[in-house]
Amino acid sequence: MNNVNLVGRLAKDPIARDHGDTRITELTLVTERPRIRDGKVQKDPETGYPLKDAEFHKVTIFNGMGTGVRNHKVKGDQLAVTGYIHYSRWTDNSGQTRYGCEIIAENVEFL
Repeated sequence: MNNVNLVGRLAKDPIARDHGDTRITELTLVTERPRIRDGKVQKDPETGYPLKDAEFHKVTIFNGMGTGVRNHKVKGDQLAVTGYIHYSRWTDNSGQTRYGCEIIAENVEFL
């Protein structure tokens, strides 16, 4: 099973581009998780609040579903994304093999 559920904030404004008849919206979604070391949640010594680590996820939205995101969402806005992980491999202009990982969105909710 290949399912991904993310809730986070946009790291930057969505990027919209067209590839033939396909409309593509790309975004970077930032999620946070507690910082864990040696099996324990790490806390800020001054405030006592848990420390968090950020994860940056590349999300691709195809066609009409991305229209609302590209027209109404900006850096800092919160989204929920459901989709799947997609891995890709390509050869760049210098002949090097490159690899990528992205989330293909199947559903996007504004929060």
